[in-house]
Amino acid sequence: MMKLILSLTLIWTLSSTAEALECWTGQGTDTKQQTLRSCNSTQLCATIATQENDNGTLTQNTIRSCVSSSLFSEGKHTFSYSVGLATTIESVHVCSTDGCNSEIIPYPAVQKKNNLQCFTCADKTPAVCNKTLRETFCVGVQDRCISRTVTEKEGKTAHTFGCVSANFCELASLMVLQPDSTSKFLSEPKCCRSSFCNSAWSVKLNVIPLLFGLITLIVC
Repeated sequence: MMKLILSLTLIWTLSSTAEALECWTGQGTDTKQQTLRSCNSTQLCATIATQENDNGTLTQNTIRSCVSSSLFSEGKHTFSYSVGLATTIESVHVCSTDGCNSEIIPYPAVQKKNNLQCFTCADKTPAVCNKTLRETFCVGVQDRCISRTVTEKEGKTAHTFGCVSANFCELASLMVLQPDSTSKFLSEPKCCRSSFCNSAWSVKLNVIPLLFGLITLIVC
């Protein structure tokens, strides 16, 4: 579930009848199997090439979608995050003309370990993640440790601990201000630069003053 939430933070699919770009939407590299649709007037077109390494199992996927121009600027971006045993790196190409996201972009290369270490989930069940943390090396462009807690529509609490790239942290900060959400923060996402700075104890302390007002995040 946490993997899905993190991935959906990079995909914006709001629709509108206002004047807007027409963008390809769907999964896979072949646009013949996808739909050219009108996006919201405040959105751009994007192609997202995702590569995930889950404990040695490599999977790849290409997604085309509309994305919010308040969150993504035109051009090429690389987002990377590791939670538990899974590392995901996403190449995102954003453009501003009709149907411009038809291109096939290469999948990111497998990332090598760097010097940053963070706490991450040792258990695949998010609800107990903060009780079973382990240490992990970050990879590639991941230069921040992250910790956050959200409650989903079903009432389940999900925790995230791991490594992320700095631009992923910036994106998460912008998303806090979005009005609609299927998940709500119990604590604001925390990103920090030093090894093991995302401890479960620091998250618990940060939750207390925020319980009186939940912050919203769009994930769909």
